[in-house]
Amino acid sequence: MLRINQKRPGRIDPTTPHATASNFAVVRKILLVVLFANLAVATAKIFWGRMARSLSMQADGLHSLLDAAASVVAWIGLSLAARPPDRGYPYGRGKYETFASFCISVFLFFSCLEIVKHAVVRFQNGVVPEMTAVSFVVMLVTMAVNGAISCWERVQGERYKSEVLINDGRHTQSDLLASFSVIVSLVAGRAGYPSVDLVVGLVIAAIIGRAGWQILSESSRVLADSSRIDPARITPIVMQIDGVLACHKVRTRGNMGQVYVDLHLHVPPEMSVAAAHVIAHQAEAAIMKSFSEVTEVVVHLEPHLPELEND
Repeated sequence: MLRINQKRPGRIDPTTPHATASNFAVVRKILLVVLFANLAVATAKIFWGRMARSLSMQADGLHSLLDAAASVVAWIGLSLAARPPDRGYPYGRGKYETFASFCISVFLFFSCLEIVKHAVVRFQNGVVPEMTAVSFVVMLVTMAVNGAISCWERVQGERYKSEVLINDGRHTQSDLLASFSVIVSLVAGRAGYPSVDLVVGLVIAAIIGRAGWQILSESSRVLADSSRIDPARITPIVMQIDGVLACHKVRTRGNMGQVYVDLHLHVPPEMSVAAAHVIAHQAEAAIMKSFSEVTEVVVHLEPHLPELEND
């Protein structure tokens, strides 16, 4: 069996969707901007939440503070993932980005626990939040900032195929939903139902927990090397190449920006090694053209013998 490996050449154009060093650098800069925005939002919510004695606003501020902490973890993970392959890490360090996403989910779960704990304490002490016009202004402004950050992160994450940037955007999006719940709480308090503040604090915890579970599920799939592309989508592509008689054992793994493909191709047994080599490169080129996220293809060439047809 002849094995042929091909990697996608490195690119310096930052608009390409592959996890190049230049892309990592751009994403790290984006995360720094997001970090300072989250710190500003968190400070505003926590400060005024304490002034107004609003549990839901303080809980939302804590969420924003953890957004900032998650951005720091994401930045560190990307810095490690950007290091080039070497003898110790021949496949690179791309999974550090996935691990950073995993850590983001952990931050979210800690946030849930803190919010629930404070909710119980506030309920026992019977603290009633003070509803003022400033509270509404603070929440509306921070919602606008969170909405802009979330959209920007998601768009840039798709552009640069950055798993951690998309997940951080999802984290920020959950903050936006939580902020909306806080406004509902403030309105209810002004209408004479201050206990709604407690309920909304628990709702925020549920929103954060759901976002954490989504991120945890996706990052776990990548760390466990789950399949990234359905083999049924790859097989027809290579079967169109002249000389390919069968295709099997198609496997894929990696994250959304770095997918590795491994497959077996059957060629006529009388074909020369040189001709088979050309077919392998054609198959690799066809797969990379069809799937921009694929960065490496390994082709195993085998003679087409009857006993191997169902292997």
